[in-house]
Amino acid sequence: MKGLFITGVDTEVGKTVVSAALMAAAPQHTRYWKPVQTGSPTDCDTREVQRLAGLAPHRVLDVGARYALPASPHYAAAQENETIDVQSVIRQGQEAHNATTTWVVEGVGGLMVPLNSHVLLPALIKALELPCIVVASTRLGTINHTLLTTRQLEAERLPTLGILLVGDEDPSALSALRDHSPFPVLATLPRLPEVTPAGVHSLAAQLRGVTPITDALQGVTP
Repeated sequence: MKGLFITGVDTEVGKTVVSAALMAAAPQHTRYWKPVQTGSPTDCDTREVQRLAGLAPHRVLDVGARYALPASPHYAAAQENETIDVQSVIRQGQEAHNATTTWVVEGVGGLMVPLNSHVLLPALIKALELPCIVVASTRLGTINHTLLTTRQLEAERLPTLGILLVGDEDPSALSALRDHSPFPVLATLPRLPEVTPAGVHSLAAQLRGVTPITDALQGVTP
């Protein structure tokens, strides 16, 4: 597969809004997919991305592991007496793929989220063979969380294009990440005071100026 895998340093850091902005910036051959979703259907990131980016139905793939409890996937699945079959989820994505499609695939929670008692999220990322974008908030604590995430991506040998920071620009975070992260900070995006389609399209305009992202959405291998 070609495109991007959107992972975060934690939950609630802006992955879904960034995914929507990426889809709004992407060419028509790009599709969105959330392979694992908890809190569903009450909290449906697929519907939210489709609404915010103004996507036609064929540009979203709504299949995968879906569980009602808003909790870690391994636990949410267990509460429904199920176990996430990661290989089955991977096949669903592969079956929807064709040679002209690029993808924005959104992860669940942070990087090291367990999908079942044996498998963590990086196994899914490796199987999809997509380069990562790390989404991090600029709130207090981001330096530690982001460095831990990027160092783990490096240890897992997962190709990573860089970091998107969300929030007010923080010179201390920028300097620390530039000095110590193995991957660059690609941009700092403002946190939207109200998450609307217009706001998301304003973020998309900013992302169109980030060459590694636009190349990946065009299918150019990094």
